[in-house]
Parts: sequence; C-alpha cells; structure tokens
Amino acid sequence: MPSFPVAEAQIVALFMECIVYGIYLVTLWITVRALFFDSMGDRKKVNWYMVVIMSLMAVFATLDVALGLRHNLDAFIFYSGPGGPEEEFKNISYWVNVMKTVDTQIMVLIGDAMLIYRAFIVFSYSWLVIIAPIILWLADVACSVVIIWLTATLKQDTTISTQKLLKPFLYSFLCITIALNFLTTALIVQKIWRTNKQSAPYLTRTSQQQQRNTRRPRTKLENVIRIIMESGMLYTITVLATFITELAGSNAIYGVSDVMVITIGISFNLVIIRVDRAASSSEISNTPASLNHIGSLGGFPLRFLRSSMAPHDRSGERGVEITITRDVAFDEELESSDDKTRTRTDGDGEERSVVGEEAKGEAKWSGAV
Repeated sequence: MPSFPVAEAQIVALFMECIVYGIYLVTLWITVRALFFDSMGDRKKVNWYMVVIMSLMAVFATLDVALGLRHNLDAFIFYSGPGGPEEEFKNISYWVNVMKTVDTQIMVLIGDAMLIYRAFIVFSYSWLVIIAPIILWLADVACSVVIIWLTATLKQDTTISTQKLLKPFLYSFLCITIALNFLTTALIVQKIWRTNKQSAPYLTRTSQQQQRNTRRPRTKLENVIRIIMESGMLYTITVLATFITELAGSNAIYGVSDVMVITIGISFNLVIIRVDRAASSSEISNTPASLNHIGSLGGFPLRFLRSSMAPHDRSGERGVEITITRDVAFDEELESSDDKTRTRTDGDGEERSVVGEEAKGEAKWSGAV
C-alpha cells in the first residue's frame, strides 16, 4: 500500500485546488477590469485576443474544479462496489479521469501558446524567432494526444503515478513544457533588456537627480522584464513540482497537477494586471522625439510605453501639468540694477535717472512717485 493512498490524495488535491481557484477568481476579476476599463473607470479599446484567451482559461480552470468535485462525490457517496473509494479512483479510464486529463493538457498547451505569442509580439511578428518554440509546442501537442488516448483506452485499475505505459509520455510532456517556458521567457527578457539598453541614453534625468548624482528610477521596460520573469517562474515552478512528484511515483501528483492547472491562469492574469497598473501609475519624462526613437530600436511595440494620463482632480476633470522654471542669475542681476538706479520726475515732467545714494537724497526734493 503506498504511503499516500489515492483516496486521501484526491481529497487533498480538491482542497488545494479550491484554495488556488479562489486566488484565481480574484485575479480574474481584476483582469476583466484591466482589459475593459482604464484607471479612471472609463471604457478603453479592448484587446479581444486577450479576452478570448482569458475566457478559455476561466472555462477550463472552472471545469477542472467541477470535475474534481464530481470524482470525489462518485467515489465517496455514489460508489457502492467492492474496494470502496480507492477502487473507484483507480479506474483510470473512468470518464471523469479522462476529462480531467484532457482539461490539464489543453490548459498547459494554451499557457505555452501564450508564451510563444508574447515572444512573437515582442519581436515584431518575426516568425524566425519562434520556430524553435513552435516545434516544441507541436511536440507537446503530440504527447498530449497520446496521453489522452492511453488514459481513455487502458481500462485498468491503476493510477497515473504507477502506470508504466503513461510515464514516458508524461516525462516527455513535462520536460518539453519546462524547456519551452525557459526558452520563451529568455527570448522575451533578452529582447526587452536590449531595447531598454539602447533607449537608456534618451531617457532624461531630473535636475534633482543630477545634482544628487542618484541612480535613475527603474524604467517601464525594466518593470516589464521583472513582471515577465516573475510570472514565468510561477508557472515553471509548478510544472517542475509536477515533474518531480511524477518521478517520485507519488500520488501527490494529483494535488500538484491540479494546482498547476489553476496557476497557469493566475500567471496569465498577473502579467496583464501588473503591466496595466505600471502603465497607469508611472510618469513618462521622455520627449515625443525620444519615444519615437525608442520605438524604432528593434521594432519594440510602443504599447509597452503607453504614456500615463495627466493627474485628475476629484471632480473627474483632467488636469494639466505645468513646469515653471526661473533663471536665478538673471533675476539677481535685475535686482542689483534696481538697487542702483531710481527714476524721478521733476516739476517740468522730465524723467531723470539717478544712481546709488544720490537717488535716495533727491527723492525728498521732488516727491517722485
């Protein structure tokens, strides 16, 4: 008997998935708001590609939780045959098991496809760059088809962690997914980092920063690099955990793989949320010419450099930022000249200029204004 029986593993898996699914629902709501509304609550131009992907992920994430609940109800409530819940969970070709397998494979393939799409966009729609990721993704598709077919046709009383015929294809699927994650994330980060390095000379620093010789604040592109890396790591870590539990032959793979399915949706949502918030809150100090030059360096899409709106007052009206400068040296020169020179008017209406102390003395004589 395994140290972690399949019946216990399925209950723990449902509990773990429900917790992560709650987090996912929070990020889903914020993502919907980010895609349809700006920071002031006004409608904005909608990226329908992202809306479709977000909707598909929401459907499959919800379906996975529902199937997990149904499987536990079947095993602990409705099944009355020999062997109890354990025997029900070992029926690997039961339709709920097959549907959960389909759900997991499709969710991973959608997540990987989105990574490839982001690399495609960042590299200005260059097909050459994404040839290797596409080949890896097609290999993943082939492994997924075989895994689903075997799960549906084995008709054996076994579990995923102990089925030897499935293991080679599961290993291949997870290894390819990890490699695809590292490759696409590295491509995106490298491209954004290079664009940021090329645009750095055209980013101005404030006078206070120049006087204090302080480091410039992090640019928008540097923030994007951080967002992409953190979201990619979140997804990759869950895939790695699934791979490790599969290598160990533990039934913990049920819980870890269920969490992986939901984490894919969370990672997708976090990229949209954080990029949208960074674009709304940051202040752009570049001149229009500088922005145009940055956009021409390597073809990096300017949507990542969307200028922030001017401050809004509480009445909802858009404000205007005005910068007032003063030439201190010129003002001091004028004040010095005024101290030395005064203008007086005599009785005939003539204006005369007197200098220094003489002006102060003769002011009493004429009563000049």
